[in-house]
Amino acid sequence: MTDNPYPPYGPPSEGGHSPGETPQSFPNGPPQQYPPPQYGQAPPYGQQGPQQGQPQYGQPQPPPYPQGPPPQYGQQSPYAPYGQQPQFGQYPPGSRPPDGSKNLRPHLRWIAVAWGVAVLCVVAGVVLFVSGLLSSVDNVAPTRTFAAGEQVTVALDPAQSPVLYLASRTRVRYECQIANGARLLPVSGTQNLTVNGTQWQQILRIAAPSAGNYPITCTVTEGATARFGVGRDISTAVGGVLGGVALLVAVPGVGVLAAIIVTIVVLVRRSRQRKRLAVRD
Repeated sequence: MTDNPYPPYGPPSEGGHSPGETPQSFPNGPPQQYPPPQYGQAPPYGQQGPQQGQPQYGQPQPPPYPQGPPPQYGQQSPYAPYGQQPQFGQYPPGSRPPDGSKNLRPHLRWIAVAWGVAVLCVVAGVVLFVSGLLSSVDNVAPTRTFAAGEQVTVALDPAQSPVLYLASRTRVRYECQIANGARLLPVSGTQNLTVNGTQWQQILRIAAPSAGNYPITCTVTEGATARFGVGRDISTAVGGVLGGVALLVAVPGVGVLAAIIVTIVVLVRRSRQRKRLAVRD
């Protein structure tokens, strides 16, 4: 019987070789079997992939239109989200509309000017009151003085309510005389006046028949020291004092009232203009 060089026909055995064929040995173990590639996966190791520039099997196609660079970190995308309309006339986040307070009219400096004028009016009222009070005191103070036992001739005017004053550090007994038809009458109460550190006491009223010059003489008890003077009745200074008080109240009051009115007008007009600008923006 001759040897057949060809193996018999038939399916291979479970070992992976045909009958009569010597099985091959693998020093590193049997070769690894690779499953077929799934949809959307890369081919197994050792297979050549698609050429460069062509999409791989199962991967999405690139968009046909060019896309801009992706937005940077911390910046908003220039495109509105899908389904949302872009809004116009709004300020971006983190910013605020321009401040228009500098363009409002009238300026706030008008309020400062008004109150500055009010302060000046207050100062002017105080100055006018003090000056009027001092002027009144100077008008009634003795303008002509003389010592005890001295005879003087003074110009008198009944319209100015002339009086006789006495200045003494101690209590003294005095006696005065006047000529040319004038009379000396007592005064009611005690009225004192201090001028330049000297205290004058009103002692007698002078009733002169007409304006003119009248001689006056006054004496005191022996050893006493006194000085006399001719001036005006203190009651005549009341008008000047009341006028000074009126100026003290009226002048500052007008200035403060004007400042309040200017402040209200400026604030109201600025508020209305601010509302108009807000509606327009």
